[in-house]
Amino acid sequence: MRTTLIPGLMETARYNISRKNSNLKLFELKKVFLPQEGERLPKEVKFLAGLAMGFDRDPHWAFSPRAVDFYDIKGCVEDLLEALQIKEAKFSRAEDIPYLHPGKASKVVLSHEVLGVLGEVHPQVLSRYEAHGKIYLFEMDFSKMVKWAGEEKRFQPLPKFPVVYRDLSIVVNESLEAERVMEAIRTFRQPFVEEVTLFDIYQGPPIPEGKKGISYRIRYQANDRTLTDEEVNQYHEKIFSRLKEVFQLDLRQ
Repeated sequence: MRTTLIPGLMETARYNISRKNSNLKLFELKKVFLPQEGERLPKEVKFLAGLAMGFDRDPHWAFSPRAVDFYDIKGCVEDLLEALQIKEAKFSRAEDIPYLHPGKASKVVLSHEVLGVLGEVHPQVLSRYEAHGKIYLFEMDFSKMVKWAGEEKRFQPLPKFPVVYRDLSIVVNESLEAERVMEAIRTFRQPFVEEVTLFDIYQGPPIPEGKKGISYRIRYQANDRTLTDEEVNQYHEKIFSRLKEVFQLDLRQ
């Protein structure tokens, strides 16, 4: 009676790698059996796990394939949370997951309850399964996700007025999680901010040692009129000023 779906996914990955198929996107939704205190029988819980490795797409004459990374697997989990209408879930750095790379793993937490984990597979685990390169995976407690899932019917009318995008590129301490900055921007409740997305993380010259550059794209939109560039610039400047107060960061030149 297995307590995790991870070994099964890794075995499937090893089988494919041995047959020269290294571009994989796998998932499994099945029950696991978790031990309970005392002499009670194990608890049956439904888990959902996914694995990604190789490139993000098959070779194409018009598009260069890109190696999958942590943010691809994180995006899968974010889409899953959104589809189930699970709100307020946070991604926090995890250092104590033995099969994931330290510093490249996160826990998904909601109201002090861990819904799951995700990250890059530890090199020692990769060698155990004769895997080369990098593998990313997630494992979620699907039973908990169902408990927190929303049931409201959603409808959003098509926007009548155009959107305005602004990029925000900043330099922060290497230890600062990109997710924390995104959460801060959302909690500012700045008018007309509809969406915040992360699109770049960079380390190396000319970024100083011990620092990293992070870039976000912010979508501004009003429901009753077209926003002017001057308005958006003012709101954008306020966001940067508040972030600088909270995190002591700098604008990336």
